[in-house]
Amino acid sequence: MASIYSDNVNNVFPAFHALKIGLSNTSSKTKTLLPADVFVASYLASDQRIDGNIHLVVDTKMCDFMTDEQVPAVVDSIIKAAQDGAATVHTISIRNHRVANAGAASLAKLIPKTVFEEGEEKLEGTHNVGLEVLDLGGNDIEAEGCKAICEAISKNNKLRELNLSHNPLGRNGGYAVAEMLEENVGLTNLNCGSADLRMDNVIAIMSVMRRNEMIERLFISNCRTFSLQEDLAAQTTRMLEFNSTLVELNFESNNVGDEGAVLFASVLERKNTTLRVLSLATNHIGVRGAEALASSLMRRTNLVSLSLSNNRIGNEGAKAFGAALARINTLKSLDLRYNSVGDEGLVEVAYGVQENSSLSELKLWGNDFQMGVASEFLGLLQNRFSYFGVCDLISGRS
Repeated sequence: MASIYSDNVNNVFPAFHALKIGLSNTSSKTKTLLPADVFVASYLASDQRIDGNIHLVVDTKMCDFMTDEQVPAVVDSIIKAAQDGAATVHTISIRNHRVANAGAASLAKLIPKTVFEEGEEKLEGTHNVGLEVLDLGGNDIEAEGCKAICEAISKNNKLRELNLSHNPLGRNGGYAVAEMLEENVGLTNLNCGSADLRMDNVIAIMSVMRRNEMIERLFISNCRTFSLQEDLAAQTTRMLEFNSTLVELNFESNNVGDEGAVLFASVLERKNTTLRVLSLATNHIGVRGAEALASSLMRRTNLVSLSLSNNRIGNEGAKAFGAALARINTLKSLDLRYNSVGDEGLVEVAYGVQENSSLSELKLWGNDFQMGVASEFLGLLQNRFSYFGVCDLISGRS
């Protein structure tokens, strides 16, 4: 299956959008979008499969918004499609609809309990759903619906990816996620970004994550904190000291600040050897935090991707990364967009890239470059990134 990536950090599971449904999205008479339950039934009846798997993506461009009242019929259609045992429903993406608690509870029935009979692993029930990816981002699911899904996951070892981002899970929903992680035996990718989580929820989740050996990718951005919360960063970096499974962490928009960035730099330099991808975008990080992170790259870190977009590192922070790039050959992607970097910083980054043999993605647009210096930068990098679309580095345009 092809992967489709987006600049939107919430599109973290590319498989959700890899299949574009080849059905008409309108009624022949009214030219309006089909009801969601009718659309799903039509799609499943068309027997669209990839390698024997059904990947159901209910896109709002292709049907009307799904509501709780329609979910039971959708669940019945999914179970019917899987009952013959000839296909497994691998992916369900019902994103940016109007599914709330009742709908979430109905969808939880598609996460069957894993049982063992005579030493053989089976899914309880008569259908063959075998769900591995569930994307419910951007709905209206609160604590009750979140709890139903989390309880089902705790008894299932098939589901690998769960997206509950942009749902109003709230404090009790956050605690349900933490309890699920305590018992999790299958889930590897979890997205709870912009889910109305509170500081105590994040602390509980990070506490469980210290000993969790399953989660490889965790997205927990934009929590409800209203001031610089170094304590939140301290709890997260403390988790990274003990966790040896996590390879990707998205901790955007959590008011990390310079003090928090220094904590991240310290743990990456001295304790954690497994994290590969880190995003600290939109976290009020300035020069001091940028210098600490750049220094950690030079000393000891296994990061291959770092995003600091929408911070305030300025010229001095950019210079620090330029110096780091000149000395390391491990980092593959660096994002410094919208950081008030001027000509001086740009030049130092350019010199650093010239000495670097590993970097394949560099994002710098949204900064304060003068045209002449930007042109020089492009000239320096023309050979280095000629295959990459070097104009994107400065302007964001291909």
